[in-house]
Amino acid sequence: MSRTMGLGIVALGWAVAAPASAQSASDSSGTTRLAEAARAGESVHISGSTRLGAERYVVRPGDTLWDICSAQLANPWLWPEVWSLNQEITNPHWIYPGQVLRLRRGDGQDYVWGEPTTLRGGGAGGTIFFRNEGFIDEELGQAEDEEDEPQPPGSIVASWEDEMMLATNDLVYVRFREDFPVQQGQEYTIYRVRETVTDFEEDDSGDPIVLGKIVEILGTGRVETFDSDAHLARMTLTETINPIERGDAVGPVERNVIISEPRPAEVDLDGRIVALLRPRTLNGQAFVAFINRGYDAGVRDGNRFQIIRANDHYLESLREDIPADLPFEWIGECQVVEARKTASTCIISSSTREIFLGERVTLARGQ
Repeated sequence: MSRTMGLGIVALGWAVAAPASAQSASDSSGTTRLAEAARAGESVHISGSTRLGAERYVVRPGDTLWDICSAQLANPWLWPEVWSLNQEITNPHWIYPGQVLRLRRGDGQDYVWGEPTTLRGGGAGGTIFFRNEGFIDEELGQAEDEEDEPQPPGSIVASWEDEMMLATNDLVYVRFREDFPVQQGQEYTIYRVRETVTDFEEDDSGDPIVLGKIVEILGTGRVETFDSDAHLARMTLTETINPIERGDAVGPVERNVIISEPRPAEVDLDGRIVALLRPRTLNGQAFVAFINRGYDAGVRDGNRFQIIRANDHYLESLREDIPADLPFEWIGECQVVEARKTASTCIISSSTREIFLGERVTLARGQ
């Protein structure tokens, strides 16, 4: 199936709102001024109304929400408004050829950038819009025997498709537990329980502290029919964030759009990056990371951890000894989008160097 990646300015389903105090770029030379602002590292504020174009648009191969808004509404920065009018688009990365998009309100009024939308709001400067794609579940990984751990409500046992990696519109067969109620037409989240996450710190007995297991959200499926005797459902995949495979779990995992506005910290706190949503050797801006501090330690949604490192990268490349008493230097920032009990999900909002597993982070009260 042909698919179209969308939104050149959005990564991993998140976007950042520009500060309201930024300069205006609403005149005829707006494109030039945007480029100049980008080169100068400044932000811009888009104001004014767009031309009144077609109310609906049929997606073509190669389209993105950014390009569609630029061509049809004369303002590419209106993509969040268009996204908010099309609730079937659960991930702005993915739009499909032939899909019909609603481009404006049915009352014929123009858009004005900066008006809050009813679904996703406006947001202060630095606000992150993020549809949850994974978290650390504290209840998983705590049992001494894996057989004693909570089992998912259902799992994909087979598919009609002759392929290993499954995607949107594919038909799969899901076996549900006998005690789990299933309804025809209901949508469920498809997810994968990954490795156990341990802290860099140890408990009183000297063993690493277990924080839980990573739950990676893969997509969504809709129940077409359900055989209550066999507890088997025919399910159509309606959304895929990452390839889905036989054996993946199915259940009612919440997937709300998180609006994380910057929030001053209430505590001074140090921590570490203990895991990454999608394991890579090198990580940077827009990547999802997990920090070994949660709301029990005073972390709140919107807190901004500073990522710091003490190192001499040249000596490291030569594999020579590095002085142990070097000061820490700033290499990036990550913002908490969801603080859970013992760990927090964060978006790396900026970085000057590649980010590795185990990086140190710090939170300063009032900042």
